Amino acid sequence: MESKEEMNILEDFKEDFKKIKQMGFIDSKRFHDTGIGKTFEDFIGVIENNKSSADYKGILELKSARELSEAMITLFTKSPDPRGVNTKLKNIFGYPDEEFPSISILHTTFSAIRFNTSKGGFGFLLDIDYKKRKIFIRVKNLKTGKIDKSIEAFYPFENLIKKLENKCKYIIFISAEHKKIDGKEFFKFNKAILLSGLTFDKFLAFIEKGFIKYDFRLGIFRSGRNRGKKHDHGSGFRVLKKDLNKVFIITEID
Repeated sequence: MESKEEMNILEDFKEDFKKIKQMGFIDSKRFHDTGIGKTFEDFIGVIENNKSSADYKGILELKSARELSEAMITLFTKSPDPRGVNTKLKNIFGYPDEEFPSISILHTTFSAIRFNTSKGGFGFLLDIDYKKRKIFIRVKNLKTGKIDKSIEAFYPFENLIKKLENKCKYIIFISAEHKKIDGKEFFKFNKAILLSGLTFDKFLAFIEKGFIKYDFRLGIFRSGRNRGKKHDHGSGFRVLKKDLNKVFIITEID
């Protein structure tokens, strides 16, 4: 922590975490994979929003997962440039949804190591161009082996630097036990760690090494009043839980 204000905010979080930890299993008012994080935020008074600053008092970004889960941790979500390119990528390189075949979806995880194999018959790759100061998303037709040049999707370095500074300077990663009773999910928040030390240079280096990956999550609503409608679940940069210690400095929260 670089300042007294940041240290004070961390101490405030420790007090809030201690209180919620002592509550034991808590009834979740949320659903699906976001339930754990939103449940925690509800109880410590974090208002749900899309602001660019970190979740907790503008300093600490909050992430959470169920214990024993091998899920990836999202560093941040942001659509690539130019505006609207996600929709074009999904329509051209996606594949029909099994439940709603008239709608194309695109769910795939890839890195900078090699082209992956997507269900739609295309491969995706992150390509860092230091000269142009952009990270490009490359697409290859796996049948022909040719790189598709019809669409250019990219992240300018400047945009990523802002995201890292606002969302990844200090991350609190929270894990919880969970159980279901009569169809309701309950969480018991047991452990929190502080993740820090991720600079932009390290971010690029870890992409090149494959520790930081990228996810397209361009799908549809599965339930509720919007069921069957298109939904961008948030494409962005992610890390496997097992690789957190390679990417961050980890400090235990008492």
